[in-house]
Amino acid sequence: MSGFQEIYETYSRPVYRFLLALTRNETMAEDLLQDVFYQALLHIDRFEGRSSLYTWLCQIGKNAWLKECRRQKHHETCPVEKMVEIAAQELTPEEQVVQREERMRVRQAVQQLSEPYKDVFILHTYADVKLKEIAELYEKSETWARVTYYRAKQKIIQEVSK
Repeated sequence: MSGFQEIYETYSRPVYRFLLALTRNETMAEDLLQDVFYQALLHIDRFEGRSSLYTWLCQIGKNAWLKECRRQKHHETCPVEKMVEIAAQELTPEEQVVQREERMRVRQAVQQLSEPYKDVFILHTYADVKLKEIAELYEKSETWARVTYYRAKQKIIQEVSK
C-alpha cells in the first residue's frame, strides 16, 4: 500500500465530515474531498509539518470551499445567507420584507469583514468548526481564535445596527 493511499484511508472520512459541516451539502462535500486529496497529492512537498496532516487537509478543503463560493456567486450555496433565519411562525408581507432586509444587511456585513475575521466567523458559525480547530488551521492559539470570532461578531453587529 502506498503512503498516499494510507493518508487517504486515514483522513478521507474526517476531512469529509469537516467539509460536510462546512458546506451542508453531500454532493459538494464529496466534490471538495476529491479536490482536497488531488491538491494534497500535487503539493505534498509543501507540507512542512508545522500542523497535523488533518489540519493541513482541512485548510486545503476550506480554501477550496471558499473558492467555490466565490466562483458560483450563488448566495444559496454559501451558508452566509443563513445568518438570519426566518421564524417558524407565518410572517406578514411587511415582516417578510424586514426579514429580507436584515438578511441582506447581515450578508453585506459578513462580506465586508477583513481576513481572518470573515473566515473565522463563517467556519465557527456555519460550519460548526470548533475554535480550537480554527486555531490549528491558522497555526495560532485558541485564545486568538476566540478573540477573532468575538471581534468579527462585534463588527457585524455594529455594521447591521447602523
